[in-house]
Amino acid sequence: MKKLVSLLLALALVLSCMSFAAASGEPVQIRMAWQGISENDTMDPISGIVTKGSGEFEALIESKIPNVDVEIVPVSGDAWIQTMEVLCTSGEVDMGWYTNQVLAAEWFYDSRELMANDPVFTEEYFEETFTPVAKQYTRYHTYDYPQYTDAIIGLPYDMGSYWYLYDKTLFEQWGVEMPAQEDLTFEKLLELAQACTGTNPVTGEQNYGCFIRPYWCEWVGVGFDMYKMIDDPEMDIMKFDMATNVDYILDSPEVLRYFTILQGLIECCPPGAASNSGWENFMTEDNNIAIMLDCSHTGSILNYEYAGMTEITDRFIPFLPLTGEMGMTGFPEVHHVAICKNVDPAKLDTCWEISKLIATDVDIQNWLFQNYSFTGVTALMDTTGIEKMSDEFYALRYQDRMEHSLITDDYWYWREPINAMLSTFFAGGMTPEQAREQLHADVTKWVQNKQAQMQ
Repeated sequence: MKKLVSLLLALALVLSCMSFAAASGEPVQIRMAWQGISENDTMDPISGIVTKGSGEFEALIESKIPNVDVEIVPVSGDAWIQTMEVLCTSGEVDMGWYTNQVLAAEWFYDSRELMANDPVFTEEYFEETFTPVAKQYTRYHTYDYPQYTDAIIGLPYDMGSYWYLYDKTLFEQWGVEMPAQEDLTFEKLLELAQACTGTNPVTGEQNYGCFIRPYWCEWVGVGFDMYKMIDDPEMDIMKFDMATNVDYILDSPEVLRYFTILQGLIECCPPGAASNSGWENFMTEDNNIAIMLDCSHTGSILNYEYAGMTEITDRFIPFLPLTGEMGMTGFPEVHHVAICKNVDPAKLDTCWEISKLIATDVDIQNWLFQNYSFTGVTALMDTTGIEKMSDEFYALRYQDRMEHSLITDDYWYWREPINAMLSTFFAGGMTPEQAREQLHADVTKWVQNKQAQMQ
């Protein structure tokens, strides 16, 4: 029955798109800034697979909504936040892409305003359609802009879903066995890394037990249960509970455990890992790193999988980030499309139809997962028609995001402070005990500064 209702709602959505377009004259021109999409087709040098350029994406959208002329404006990953802000606030584009950015509420429309006048895509439909984590990070909750609390900024189309890799060959050469995912702890992970660090007993080459760097390292802490989850309907920083949410850090065994194990993992890394060097031979026959704990270097295993290069996929084995007793792990990243606040009012309805289409249409979703959202999984509750769900690892990652995503109303109050100190910690500038004290001091300062700004 639920699928029938969803089908009828989807049909109504398509019909409304067609009716709207039919009532229009000339095609409505919509420019949409999107991070990571290239204008031209590109060929992966590893697999030989061609990734389609933005032109095919534009054509697919236009085939679904007649009388619309869509132009994708590619945005590079470097300084994408600043670029997107300029494009979206200057009127150069009508729509934009974003991930979990605190500034999004300043750039984009609150979709609740559009849902209020939509007979199909209501706020209730939003709640029924998307996964819990996708809804959590589309509904706005942050101490930076409490005035936007509960706003629905754009619509989600996927959830980031990342993984680690270990080198089965190196493990075998060292006589080390990887335990099952459910038996893997951070202590065991450190033990494995230490066991594979040194002169390889078979090849005589120097091996490093792991590779990790400050980038996204704060999210490893989620699996240590070292952060408090915020549930604050008002998002009033003046009422922030310092004792519960901050002062616990001073004597937290979870925080100390995180920094202690992280210190051990850093000692198993190649020189220069903190500045993202020393990993270059990973996923090659000359690899010398046993465990890759930097998710930015694991996604390309999919290219080898698509190419059927079993000499790589049989050697480098994926496993998911670890969870703690709270059952949460990883970066709760959700990708969205949204309508710019200063869009021409005459284009608003068209932009809304495009937003709904990208977020819910299975053809659009399949195109994105085939060409760009390699490390993402659908944000839809109903995965019927999502072709990648037939892939065992994709389905596993989707279920992982359904069961183990971080759900909190604000993480910036600890994320910004720990990011600022991780480089010093990686450089050996403080002990785990000192790092815990520093984190407490920096989080305290963050909250106090925010409170001062709100007075």
